[in-house]
Parts: sequence; C-alpha cells; structure tokens
Amino acid sequence: MSSSRLSFTKFSNKAAFFCAVSFMVFIPSSTALMNIFIFLTLVFTLLAGNLKSSIQLVLQNPVSRAALILFAFLSLSISWSIVDQIDEALGVLKKYNELWYLALMLPLFNSDIRRQIGINAYLISMAIVLIGVYLVFFEIILPIQYTIKGHEQHFTVNGGFASHVITNILMAFAMYISAHKSILSKSFWKILYIVFFGFSFYYVLFISQGTSGQVLALALLLLLIFQYTGSRAALFIPILFFTIIIIALSSESNSIRFAIDKIQVRYHHLVSTDTAGNNTRPRIYIHALKLIPNNPIIGSGVGSYETNFMTNEPEFYKVTTTAKRNPHNEFLMITVQTGILGLLLLIFMMYKQASSANKIEDREYKYIAQGLVVLIIIGCMGNSMILDSREGHFWAFFSALLFSKLEEK
Repeated sequence: MSSSRLSFTKFSNKAAFFCAVSFMVFIPSSTALMNIFIFLTLVFTLLAGNLKSSIQLVLQNPVSRAALILFAFLSLSISWSIVDQIDEALGVLKKYNELWYLALMLPLFNSDIRRQIGINAYLISMAIVLIGVYLVFFEIILPIQYTIKGHEQHFTVNGGFASHVITNILMAFAMYISAHKSILSKSFWKILYIVFFGFSFYYVLFISQGTSGQVLALALLLLLIFQYTGSRAALFIPILFFTIIIIALSSESNSIRFAIDKIQVRYHHLVSTDTAGNNTRPRIYIHALKLIPNNPIIGSGVGSYETNFMTNEPEFYKVTTTAKRNPHNEFLMITVQTGILGLLLLIFMMYKQASSANKIEDREYKYIAQGLVVLIIIGCMGNSMILDSREGHFWAFFSALLFSKLEEK
C-alpha cells in the first residue's frame, strides 16, 4: 500500500470515529445532525477500506452477529407483510437500522482510548442538557424557544431538547455511568463525576416526569449496589429507598409523587370502562396481545402493526390516539410483526449481550455493559426502545462501544 493511500486510510478511519462520536453527541439534542453524522460514519468507513477485516470482526462478535440476524429476519418478513404498499414496510424496517448501525460502529472502538472518548463525550453532551434544565428549573433563564426549518422547538425543564421520555432515559444511563466513575476514578475528575451523579440523580427522580427514566434509574441503582456489595446489598437497598422517600416527602410537588398519581390513574382506567383509558399502556398492551394469535409463528410482517391493528381490532383502533402504529412495547411490536420466531431472536440478542457482558474483564466496562442490558430489557417493556429513533441509536452506540471490548481477549 502506498504512503498516500495509507495516509488516506488512516484519515478516513479517524474521520469515521469522529463522526460516530458526533452522532452520539447529538442524540439528546438534534435528530437531523444525528442522522447526518451516522451517514458520514458510513461514508468514511467505506472510504477507509479494510472492509474484509471489519466484516470478519463483526461476524465473529456474538452481539453484532445476533443483531444482524434479527435485522435479516425483519428484512425477510417484508415478503409476507400484509401491508398494501411495500413503502410502508420499508419505512418501518428503516427504523430498525440501529441493528446494523451497531455492526457499523463496532470496529471503530478498537482501543480503550477511543472507548473512553466515546463515554466521556456522552457524559459531556448530557452535562450540557443537565446544566440547561437546571438553569430553567431555578428560573435563571426562561424556557427556550427556537425555530429550525420552520418547526418550532423548545428547551424545557422536563425534556431538554427532546421529550421527557427520551431525555430521562438518556439521563438515567448517564447517572449510572457517573456513579461508576465516582467510585472507580482515582484522579481529580472524581469530584466532577460525583457532582454530575448528584445532580443527575435528583433530576431523573425528582424533576423530570419521564416515568420510564425513573424506573430505569431505580433498576440501575439497584444493580450498581449489587455489583459493588454483593449479598450485602440487603443492607444498602433500604437506605437508598429511605433516602428517596424522604426527598419525595420533603416537597409537595415532585416527579415521584407525579409518577405515583399517574400509576393510580392508569389503574383506575384499567378497571373502569371510561374512554380515557384507551390511551393508557395497560389497555394498549391487552389489545396488542390479541393480535398475536392471528399470525403466531412468523407474524404479519415488518411494518404491519397498524394494518393488523386496524383490521383485527377496529373498534379500539378508532378510539386510541397513541397506539395506532406502536404499542410502546418492543417485545409486543416485534412479536406482532415477526411472530414467536422474531421474539426469540430479540430475546437471543439480549441474552448474547448479557452473557457477553459477563465475559468483559475490565471492571468498569463490564459493569456499564451489564447496566446497558438491564436498561434495554426493562426499557423494552414500556417503550419500543429499538424501533424509537433516539433510544435505538443510543443503544446501538453503546452496544458497539462496550462489546467491542470482547475483541481484545
């Protein structure tokens, strides 16, 4: 290889890595820039060459291999999809691009330096959001309104640049990473990690109204306690919950109380016959489950959820406004589209992530990878975490970063 070609290859590889990190940085704030940088990541990866070795690495990695198998099955299901137009099926399949984005980015995180850059860049991007929401929360600045391509955008306490659901899920994982950094770091940065953990902990549980993020934060904090204390966790878990209860009771208005009220309202809707309950998760899940027996083995094909829903549950389809295209549960979404086989492939992918996380020797990466597995499993019970754009992109980025560590064994 000539020196000029070698220099171009090195430049393209570095550019691809830079674009992958930039892609992640904009996940909390800009869908447009997020999509631009993942496209540029693909472009520079192709320009860098070495595709044969990259493909070999991806296919040898159990996590990326399982993700590609699931994406291949989703792609194959176009052939039996019940949608009238193939564009509908392709439009939904495109939302599962995260499954191969994982494979695209995995070879780029080929050193601890690159992995740490990726993690720290994520923490910095979430710190910017955190500073902004606290400035608004303490009324130092007003909620920000701005316009992009004619669309009015808002920066608020509850959701930052995005919705409260997305922002609180991302912040919960940032809180979890900073907790590990606070414990394991031995440098000056330890202080900053502790400060970040404290502010993100309070924001996720007591300011943001993103219930999914609150549930995930509690699950990740429980996991963290088990990771460092083992059987002694039984002593520390009551302290955690006692602290949360005391903080919640100290204020008449906070997100914990809001979440409790929301659970009570949803329970009322579930046991009553009022029409307001048609947009709550329990009723949506019940009606989504009714769709599965129609095509139990291979489903009704990718992109078919709305058509299936409209055909087989027409009365509920007419009255619901939040679940026509998405049951807000990845397990149900996959099963309706690709049947029991698709569900098994999804579970297999999660199993491969869980088993691979335990094989990572570095303590920090191992613990964070275990947290990612907990996040995706629990998150998929209340949201379509892989189908949804920002959550899916976030999962793909960290799956590539963390499980690339397997290649060093």
